[in-house]
Amino acid sequence: MSRAVERTAKTRDGFDADDVHDLRVALRRCRTMADALSEVNPSPGWRKLKKASSATFQDLGELRDVHVMAEWTKKFGLPDDPVRRHMLKLLSAKEEKCRAAAAKALDDFDLKEWKKLARKLGPKASFFPLGSVVFQRLALSHLNAAAGRYQEARRKRSAAAWHRLRIAIKRFRYVVDNFLPRRYEVWAEGLKQIQDLLGEVHDLDVLRATIRGEASHFDSAELAAWCKRIDEERKSRLAEANAKLKGPESLWLVWRAGLPLGHSLTAAPAARRQRTA
Repeated sequence: MSRAVERTAKTRDGFDADDVHDLRVALRRCRTMADALSEVNPSPGWRKLKKASSATFQDLGELRDVHVMAEWTKKFGLPDDPVRRHMLKLLSAKEEKCRAAAAKALDDFDLKEWKKLARKLGPKASFFPLGSVVFQRLALSHLNAAAGRYQEARRKRSAAAWHRLRIAIKRFRYVVDNFLPRRYEVWAEGLKQIQDLLGEVHDLDVLRATIRGEASHFDSAELAAWCKRIDEERKSRLAEANAKLKGPESLWLVWRAGLPLGHSLTAAPAARRQRTA
């Protein structure tokens, strides 16, 4: 939470793409930790934390999406490409609107209340020691949920299904990273690789949808060429992710083997997990 305060001050200076990303990462870490801790040590403070950061996190996310789409657009087209020129002009206008919304969100972000919450929630966050069986059970629950999302994504093969898998793996990663540090030391590379691959798939899906939404401005052959390039890049990343998640050396098996309770526990509904906690 202290890092979020520091990043907020830096981001205000100019909404540099890296600064926006760093602030979102800090806020996301706070929010995902609040989600996890609310399951094992319920307190109204976790809801207050999420409510206090919600608008800022969302508006920064929209600005970040524009930055990422601009990066991909520059990679895919030469300077004289008409699709590239149109998309960059469109994204530039959208960036101005998103930046204004993000600036207002930062102005409304009550740092005094945020710091007060940080002082109150600190002791609650350390109620259970790192690596405890409570966090192992929580990690297993998120792992099972992510494995379920993977099966769903392989069946449906839709952008939405792969995005849901990305979010589920991200939640599992943050639980391990924040509460099971010794396991994270071993699993960090694999978790980051999968998250990065699925993140790029999501970026490409958003870019493709945006370009198709502007189809009336493009020649059909130009539009088809861009969509083909995006699909090729997307398929390449999905193939790489699937190669790591399938077979006898699947990362699912590696992660499950690292949780001693993994063979006897299954994911429980959130309400039951709260009662158990």
